[in-house]
Amino acid sequence: MTPLDIVLIVGAFVLILFGAEVFTDGVEWLGIKLNMTEGATGSILAAFGTATPETLIPVVAIVFTNTPDADQIGVGAILGAPFMLGTLVMLLIGVTAYVLRGRRGRDTLHVDAPHATRDLSFFLVMYTLALALALLPAPLHFLKGYLGWIFLPAYGLYLYLVLRTPRKTAADVEEQKEEREAFGDLTFAKYLQRFGSKIVPTSPPMWLVLTQVLVSFGAILLGARFFADFVEDFSHAMGFNTLLVALILAPLATELPEAANSLIWTKDGKDVIALGNVAGAMVFQSTIPVTLGVLLTPWQLGNFGTVAAVFALISGAIIWIQLRTRTKDNALPLSALMLGGSLYVIFLAYVLWSVLAA
Repeated sequence: MTPLDIVLIVGAFVLILFGAEVFTDGVEWLGIKLNMTEGATGSILAAFGTATPETLIPVVAIVFTNTPDADQIGVGAILGAPFMLGTLVMLLIGVTAYVLRGRRGRDTLHVDAPHATRDLSFFLVMYTLALALALLPAPLHFLKGYLGWIFLPAYGLYLYLVLRTPRKTAADVEEQKEEREAFGDLTFAKYLQRFGSKIVPTSPPMWLVLTQVLVSFGAILLGARFFADFVEDFSHAMGFNTLLVALILAPLATELPEAANSLIWTKDGKDVIALGNVAGAMVFQSTIPVTLGVLLTPWQLGNFGTVAAVFALISGAIIWIQLRTRTKDNALPLSALMLGGSLYVIFLAYVLWSVLAA
């Protein structure tokens, strides 16, 4: 690796991290400015904002990178996000809640069990289908061209279930309260205020909101392009599997803001939105990006990709079972998060063993 390679990957990570955080903030403010309902802002725009960075990496790799390894980079990025969310991020939420149990006043995670169960049910069904399509025998590969279109309407059905307005439960009211408390100032407005601007960060003008959305989107796009180039060059230089490198590195660049937010919310006792943020993102990751992978690539996961997908499903299934059988008064045992999350450590051990044995 040359010094230029190091500069490029650091720059790519900074662009993606900065863009992800600022883009999500801008999109949420756009919903406010357009007078969208609170549910639509939180469930559609916020979900779109947080999912855009991890979706752009496979889009850039698959569609705009004309190299032999482009498909592997795209597939690795698609698999990496739900794998990291369902294992490592869940583990970190559980550890945070356990370490701070005295401050939080409880040794469980307070969740909206029906909504979390619904989200994980969608994830388990759609991600299992995605894995099954990857494991199809050669004579049946033609089915991917048909079944690959199922994921888009499935996400549409999910949004319908989220946005329909049944009678609000106590958990619904608490989640809305946590969402309002988590909503902050417009990032660009805060920066301008430091330079003497009279713009109020809690009431920014529409032009500034749009500027923030466009600038941050461009930063993510540019960072994704640098990232795809780096993964390919680094994989070749080190003799590593390209899909594996993308599988591990892509979510580190794209999921850090989301993971950090969930950990902060857990620390502050806002468990409903902390778990809901991760579970909702897992639904998105198992539908929209998967559509790109199934329809636009050979969708061959290889050993590492298959193990990662299976581990993500096992982790999600463990939490789903706990939600269904052991959650009393919306109190989820922390063991549910830690058992599934430990699979990330096992996966890294498997990767290390495979590399050393090669």
